Parts: sequence; structure tokens; C-alpha cells
Amino acid sequence: MKKNTGCGNGYGHGKKCPPLSSDVAKSKSLFTASEEFSSDDTEQTVILGDVLIQSLTEADFELPSYARAIKNIEKNVSLTQCKAIPVVGNPGYVKLFVEGVVHKNIQYVEDGYGYVKDYSIDIPFKAYDQVQLANPVDYPFGFEYSIKENVLQRRELAKGGMGANRCEFGSLTFEINNEPIKCKLLASAVNQWDIVHHFDNWGRFNKVTEKMDINLVIKLTQKQQPNFTPPSVPPMDNGDNGGEDSAQASTTQQQETVYSRFRKIIGQ
Repeated sequence: MKKNTGCGNGYGHGKKCPPLSSDVAKSKSLFTASEEFSSDDTEQTVILGDVLIQSLTEADFELPSYARAIKNIEKNVSLTQCKAIPVVGNPGYVKLFVEGVVHKNIQYVEDGYGYVKDYSIDIPFKAYDQVQLANPVDYPFGFEYSIKENVLQRRELAKGGMGANRCEFGSLTFEINNEPIKCKLLASAVNQWDIVHHFDNWGRFNKVTEKMDINLVIKLTQKQQPNFTPPSVPPMDNGDNGGEDSAQASTTQQQETVYSRFRKIIGQ
């Protein structure tokens, strides 16, 4: 039975990803086991790169009344979306999707005397490009993908030995939750050219065409745990050599990490 999650026509549409609602099955836990793994390093925020990305944008708009001259245009840039998608097979590159608005406050006069009027307008822009990173994207498990479909299935022979038992089967699925790549807008510059047209009998205009060269400085970061050499595990010492061989052999035997153990579990 489907349940209404509020996505589509309900509250908060388009703002947040709502949780999924499902029926709950009866279950019982049969066995629990845990194991601790050493981790010497701390998690830290790594700068993947400082990116300068450009968007050439053209916009047409009308003033609320005819203007004799534009006195000043104030501009503020804000981002509505910034998403970095790693390039498949190359963690040193990402596809960068940037969207935002240039908020403009236009001050103009209608005649040679009188008041200065204000008019505000938002001009959307987009910038998509592939960029090279100074530091690669980190995948602590060694790969970035999850397998959530029943691709890896286990089947058993039916009693007659002529096919698979359709009533009993198994599968292996797994999810890898990678740290997201975050964006931060450090600086912006808008270089523009204004073209006015649609004049009245007094030489005033009310339509403006703007050609903008929008330059953005964006910092890309990701939380990472640097690769480390786990502490060694000394072998059993029988006491014949006073532990000297044990200390020497300990440099070659290393403990497993939680990442390598998980890779063994999923067969990777």
C-alpha cells in the first residue's frame, strides 16, 4: 500500500527530500557480533581545488517606467546550486554544475529633474564545465558505487536436479556512502555591457539588454581520512630468541582496516 510522503503536492515540495514511508514487517534478531579496528588518523576537511568558472549570460528586461538615464547598478551574486560529480574512472576531475542569480538594484531617472527610482530584478545564470582538481576525490572503500539490485544472486538446485529452486534464493547487495563534495563561493565578479532600446517620443527607454561575463571563485572540499599504515601485529613468540625475530617480523604483518574487511565481505 502506497503512503503519502508529502512530496509532489504537499508541504515543502521542491525544498527538501522527504523520508520514505513503508510498511513494517515482523522480525527477530538472531545473532550480533562486532569487531574493533584501529584508526590512527583523524578525519579532516581536504581542499580538492579552488576553481575559477565563467558564465556568459544575456538577459532582456523592462523597467517599470521610461528612463532618461541609468545612474547606478548594484549587483550581488548568490548560488542556488553547486554540485560536483566525479568523473568515472578519474578521481582527479569533476563535472561542475553551478546555477545562481545576479540580483541587481537599478537606479534611474525619468527626466532631467526629479527623484531617482529604484528597480530590483534577479537574473538567473548557469555554468557547467569539467574541472581538474588539485587533490583527488577520496573513496575510502576503494570504489564509489553501490549495488542495490539483486545482481549477485545465489541459487540452489531443485530436488529433481533439473533446475533452480524457485522458492529459496539469496543475494548480496551493498551501499557505499561516500562523503559529499561541498562548494563554497569565495568571490564573484560581473563584467557587463548594457544596451538600451524601445524609445518613446522624448528619447526615453524602458527596455534593457544586458550581456554579462560572470566569474566565480569556488572552493571544493571533502572530508577525508588520510591513508595510513595500520599498527603491526607481532607474531607469537616461543621465547627461544628473546623476541628479536618477533619485532622484526612485526614490520611485515599488518592489521586489517575496516575498509579492507568490508571489501572482503562484499567480495571486492
